[in-house]
Amino acid sequence: MELCDKRRNQKKKKNTPEGRAEHMKANEDIRREIKYAKQRWITEQCTDIEENLAFNNTKKAFQLVKDLTKEKQAKVNSIKDKRGNSLTEEKEILERWTEYCSELYTHQSRGDPSVLNVEEPTNEDDYPILRDEVVAAVDSLRSGKSAGVNNIPSELLKHGGESTIDMLTMICNKIWQTGEWPKPWTQSLIIVIPKKGNLQLCQNYRTISLISHASTVMLRIILDRLKPQAESIIAEEQAGFRKGRSTIEQIFNLCLLCEKHLQQQRELYHVFIDFKKAFDRVWHDALWATMKKFNIGKKLTHTIQQLYANASSAVFAQGTIGEWFHTSVGVRQGCLLSPTLFNIFLERNMSNALEDHVGTGNIGGRTITNLRFADDIDGIAGEENELSRLVNQLDRLSTKFGMEISAEKTKLMTNEHGSITTNISVHGQNL
Repeated sequence: MELCDKRRNQKKKKNTPEGRAEHMKANEDIRREIKYAKQRWITEQCTDIEENLAFNNTKKAFQLVKDLTKEKQAKVNSIKDKRGNSLTEEKEILERWTEYCSELYTHQSRGDPSVLNVEEPTNEDDYPILRDEVVAAVDSLRSGKSAGVNNIPSELLKHGGESTIDMLTMICNKIWQTGEWPKPWTQSLIIVIPKKGNLQLCQNYRTISLISHASTVMLRIILDRLKPQAESIIAEEQAGFRKGRSTIEQIFNLCLLCEKHLQQQRELYHVFIDFKKAFDRVWHDALWATMKKFNIGKKLTHTIQQLYANASSAVFAQGTIGEWFHTSVGVRQGCLLSPTLFNIFLERNMSNALEDHVGTGNIGGRTITNLRFADDIDGIAGEENELSRLVNQLDRLSTKFGMEISAEKTKLMTNEHGSITTNISVHGQNL
């Protein structure tokens, strides 16, 4: 500040050669001091990061790294409506976001009603929720996370004492017995975060949802009861959202297959399937039918079904909550159950599509027909015709379940050299 004051005083003497020289020197001194100050600040930040890592405070350390490296984005004060007109009023912007998100989460999946015809499950699971389950669920809550619509932070539940545990146990058991969820527990606040491209277009934002921490306690209990049943259903080829599994494992399996076929001079074909908005297109009725077909517990299925039947969302933007709307399609964003529910939903589709698929090669004595990580699927075959049948079968069955393969993003790969032309297509478009 002293240098700035000095330069300000010298500005009055710029009319003389000596004054101009002194003013230029003052500018150089200020630029040099700014450079040194910036270097000192970065050094202090790096020291702070190292100290946090040394004390195992990884959250603070990675937040500092993120603050140092992230690109600054200009604030956008307008958004475009469907017709391309710019909206600048806060009320109009909020209404546009509500319109966009409601259309996104109320897409009507046109599946085949025949997939809903399944036998009722025989798995009875009508045993009450234990206090120990509630304690474990509360302990698993993560601190420092944004609260949902009721503004109750997770720290309040974690340090609420015995009375809080007793109250949560009573509420969770009431939900379990009646299927009636407290309204705030079924509501989600949607936050929009910019991606890349023109930030006046809604599609260039991603949405995240904030749900009640209290509801997360019940969701954790349901998930802990659902997972053992789901693990017995989901194929070994699915590595997404499963404990001890990762993309690295699937990449290793893929490399192993490719190396074996190259050594044996055998053809190997891959199709990398991409579904359009896979998680947002899950047809609820087909999901409940799939859970029944796989004999998931009656009470589990009913409780989750009631949660979805009453689920609603609202956009939270510029400090204001928009109008609430019912979400009738897709798994809930930010919900602990969503990854497992999606895996169950996809499993029925994949198991039917792979029923007569031969596959090629083996790992550990097991014939490999596909590799999966959530909705990312690698269909594998030893012949082009076999792969074509798999693509057609998967496309047909996906349509029956209300999902759609993206012909633009679905790609083929083979170990053959040179330019390869195939007749494999989706929706009439060659891959």
